[in-house]
Amino acid sequence: MDGAEIASRHNLLLWISLAVPLPPSDADALRQAIDITTDELTVFIALQKTKDDSDSDKWSHMQRRITELYTVAANHSFHQQQRADTKVDIVPLDFCAYSPDDMQPFKHNATLIQGSGALGVPEWWPAEMHSNTKRSLLPPPPLALVEQSTRAPAPWPTYAHVAVGGTFDHLHVGHKILLTATALAATKRIVCGISADALLEGKQYKEYLETFRARELGVLMFLRKIRKNIIVELVPIVDRYGPTITDSTIGALVVSQETLPGSEALNDRRGELGMPPMRLLAVDLVASAAATGAEEDTGDLKISSTTIRAALAAKHHHRM
Repeated sequence: MDGAEIASRHNLLLWISLAVPLPPSDADALRQAIDITTDELTVFIALQKTKDDSDSDKWSHMQRRITELYTVAANHSFHQQQRADTKVDIVPLDFCAYSPDDMQPFKHNATLIQGSGALGVPEWWPAEMHSNTKRSLLPPPPLALVEQSTRAPAPWPTYAHVAVGGTFDHLHVGHKILLTATALAATKRIVCGISADALLEGKQYKEYLETFRARELGVLMFLRKIRKNIIVELVPIVDRYGPTITDSTIGALVVSQETLPGSEALNDRRGELGMPPMRLLAVDLVASAAATGAEEDTGDLKISSTTIRAALAAKHHHRM
């Protein structure tokens, strides 16, 4: 793929299968899109459904595809220092509930299309193809958006009210994976618990912590970008339980694999209070090298709020 040929492109459309790991050609397309983006890259993905998989398999595949994409983006940006500040957001086009008006801001940026599929897309979406593979690729058909929204029924289990929690300091790819999975599991409302400032006194490099208001705004803006037709409720967390023991309508809680064992205690407490248990939906936050086409294992790239604050502290110290 000729870099000069796509030098002005800032959006990317990928057709992702739920059934198989991220194809190397799609990973390469994402890396090249990052290389020609200096500010913000929006990656639209169409999640292609499979009939034979179980509902739980479809959920597992979905969150892994998103994790693979974010891991590729994070690793590439990390190793390409000049791209370290590039913002990458991944928007599931078939579930984000974008209207034609919502898509208009993206119309004026040329778009790289990789792969093909049958999802309804705006008629203005560019049909030209750029690919570094030898396979023959056809552009998606120029279908109009279905009715007034791209929101399609999810093929995995969904719940009316879904919760997620965290510090969400310096919003990074791990946060985005959790929030995206939460948005794709909920049909009516997202309850997002955000650690109150009082709980963060013992954090490393706490002088570089974002304020609660900044963290709250970051979460809200991201959720509004990836999912339009849903209620977002942001709640300060002042203890380990947050809203999970005060809101009996929460049907599911999205957690990382690392925090899954400890999350059982939340359901134990709900049981003591006579509340129904929540379904615990685990999300992988790091993809393997085999899945992303990386030359080295991606597990050594530990992206966390602490490492971001440490980098800010080091930069500040260097300037003094």
